[in-house]
Amino acid sequence: MSFSHLLDLMVVVVSVAAVVIVSFYAKHKIEIDERAAKGDRVAMAQQIVAQAVTPLVYQAEKRGGAGEDKMDFVINGLNLILSLAHLPALPASFLKGLAEKAVVAMKQTQTIADTVDKPTKTITTSFGQNTKNEQLK
Repeated sequence: MSFSHLLDLMVVVVSVAAVVIVSFYAKHKIEIDERAAKGDRVAMAQQIVAQAVTPLVYQAEKRGGAGEDKMDFVINGLNLILSLAHLPALPASFLKGLAEKAVVAMKQTQTIADTVDKPTKTITTSFGQNTKNEQLK
């Protein structure tokens, strides 16, 4: 196997791990919320991280830089929030999975916004003596 094949394989493995982690969280969200309400510190940490990841992803995008720099910014920010709240640290793979989910949501939102904000085109048609102007949106 060449280096590019190994690199592709690593990307696939990390992506699959991120999807598994995010799907686990989504499937068990209600249970996690109930445990957090009862005082489970890990569940509280998961709730706080889930709420804080999206703003950090947007802030990282606004700051710019390479993809790894942005991911490091988000992970460090999430770990800082957890330490300030005196909550236990969560695994880096869990944090990266949540960050990837937030990035996908941000990109989908941007795509939708771009399609809505397209400039309008004016079509002019002529039927004999009547001229009709229509605007497409």
